[in-house]
Amino acid sequence: MFATRPLDQALIRRLVVLKLWQARGTFDPARLMQKFEDGRAFDWDDLGQLLRRTIIIDRNRITADCVRSFGFLADLTDDERVLVNDPHQRERALWERLSAVG
Repeated sequence: MFATRPLDQALIRRLVVLKLWQARGTFDPARLMQKFEDGRAFDWDDLGQLLRRTIIIDRNRITADCVRSFGFLADLTDDERVLVNDPHQRERALWERLSAVG
């Protein structure tokens, strides 16, 4: 549903990078897009629990919408790329600077 709505792409991408850096997680946009394309990582049964029983889940449409609409997550800025490649959190000053940008 959100994949088809206008989003502040730069802000969302930055938030993803900042949050995963903070949580010591990793962000690999190519792997994320592959998960969207594959569709097996989705919990389709759980999604079905959130919808009215009359709604049919079109897995192909959902995965295609995600790939098309969230591709911007792979368009990392140079600063975001530095954080993505900083698993030991040595770039604290950069994280703080990017966190403060409004």
